[in-house]
Amino acid sequence: MVTEPKPKAPRKAKRRRKPREEIVDYVVAIEDRDWGYSLSLNAERQPIDPYHEFRHLHVRGRLLHPKGLKTDRVEITLQPSYDMLPEARKERQPRCAGSLDVYDDRIAGLVSIPIDALPPILQMLIGRFRFVSMRGPRFRYRQALCSSFQLDMKLDPDELPEAVELPD
Repeated sequence: MVTEPKPKAPRKAKRRRKPREEIVDYVVAIEDRDWGYSLSLNAERQPIDPYHEFRHLHVRGRLLHPKGLKTDRVEITLQPSYDMLPEARKERQPRCAGSLDVYDDRIAGLVSIPIDALPPILQMLIGRFRFVSMRGPRFRYRQALCSSFQLDMKLDPDELPEAVELPD
């Protein structure tokens, strides 16, 4: 008496893991800064505040790392936000600390900062802060969502990628 072989269970297709994204340090030497401020009446239907206040800080510079992009001109906008205050941010689940977008003539960055951090940053930009560092994945579709943002007076050579040449 011959027994029939057991039918084989269909093989489970192995899920391919997404390859790890390469993390890059975007290092910018600050060359110029610009500050803007506006105040207007709040025209929303049910405004929380009767005024709309807008402040922003533009930092311009030259990209030191990574090399090989179409442009090395960088403009980063720091926008103060009430959502970044300690009480308000407990409810948030952010995707990034800032973003970088590549255009033909420049790289544009946008970073939200706590509203109370703006005065010390403005004071330190007057001749002290010389570098901006952002860390995130390599540009994909001309955009990178960065997980960290940092303003520095000087860069530690041990923490820098090898290819970075610091300006004098």
